[in-house]
Amino acid sequence: MKLYCVSLGCPKNHIDLEMILGGLATSVELVQNPADAEVMVINTCAFIAPAKLESIETILHLAQYKKEKPSVRIMVTGCLPQRYQDELVRELPEVDAFFPSADVHRTRQQICSLLEISENKLARWRIGHPHSAYLRIADGCNNRCSYCAIPMIKGGYRSRAMNEIVAEAEELAAEGVSEINLVAQDTTRYGSDLKEGCSLHRLLRRLDEIKGVQWIRLLYTHPAHWYPELLETMADLAHVTKYVDLPIQHVSNTILERMGRKYDRRALEALIRMMRTEIPDLVLRTSVIVGFPGETEGQFQELLHFIRDTRFERLGVFEYSAEENTTAALYKGTVSSAKKRVRMDEIMALQADISMAFNQSLVGRTMTILVDEQEADSNLSLGRTQWDAPEIDNLVHLSGRIQQGTYVACRIAGAECYDLTATPLNHDG
Repeated sequence: MKLYCVSLGCPKNHIDLEMILGGLATSVELVQNPADAEVMVINTCAFIAPAKLESIETILHLAQYKKEKPSVRIMVTGCLPQRYQDELVRELPEVDAFFPSADVHRTRQQICSLLEISENKLARWRIGHPHSAYLRIADGCNNRCSYCAIPMIKGGYRSRAMNEIVAEAEELAAEGVSEINLVAQDTTRYGSDLKEGCSLHRLLRRLDEIKGVQWIRLLYTHPAHWYPELLETMADLAHVTKYVDLPIQHVSNTILERMGRKYDRRALEALIRMMRTEIPDLVLRTSVIVGFPGETEGQFQELLHFIRDTRFERLGVFEYSAEENTTAALYKGTVSSAKKRVRMDEIMALQADISMAFNQSLVGRTMTILVDEQEADSNLSLGRTQWDAPEIDNLVHLSGRIQQGTYVACRIAGAECYDLTATPLNHDG
């Protein structure tokens, strides 16, 4: 059975799709062209309005193939049917089945039943680069930020058992995975709901000992939940990348309080100072929200100046989106779409300058680059530094066709705003 799949949203959704596919592994063949498919699985995101729109547009786009081949079955999983099952059934008759359960194991069982195939016992059928994988250490969230619907979709915070995580990491390493990217709604909270002795820094130490793992990357950390032992561990361990994903969302104390972020500007400044002092060669990624209800021009300028002064090496911007049933959706002081767009553009223009200056500072430096793939129709390869999360951050263009999954010592030869060019040293390609 030929199956075409697409996963939208965050890496946690990517893992969910891989787990669903694991149940189908012996009965389907994955195809790259939707025109060849007999079954389509669309794993959706419904975190914010643009994500919901992308999910709907993807469903409608793929539904066009049913006009040519009516036998094609379209199945929609993930956050969108978890939130809007009844509306979707009414509005999207092109879809053959929606799966609203947040339990991925139940979803894969239901899909197997619908397709009349036996469920395979494979935990995950990984798609994407064979040398890099996401590893979920927890699910759900207890933070209750006023703008966020995740707790309503995913439930409360639930850490996985440490031995279970380590065992999965060992299996991934045995399959040839050398880069592990740890994900959760809040990775820094890991172990807070488990027995004493389970914590993120202890988990990192165990993962660091796994043979074959070269890079361990920490995503989705919360500024309020960092602690001294975690900083020490990140600085100490050779295989933990010196990269911290630290979404700050804002710096105005008034906005942070209304967001329910549980820290203020002074605490944030102290944390960033400590990180850059204790973790050599650290690169920080952050995300911010513009246009939160009641955000004044002065508060936006405070955020803009903070970004200018702090000089995050990686940064993303989101326009505030009111999500139904969240506290912030009831707040007064709506910021117009036009003003939100202007503010977002202003931050991105500033960040482009910051990124360009940082990349230019790397020219002439020797760095290790992980090769992700060879570029089509050229004598070039694409890779990343330890400071670049897959599918999120910068790319490095390397001269020569180098084997996928190779770690190569390179001299940085050139810099653009969000990309680097590099020349491998002593590598025959």
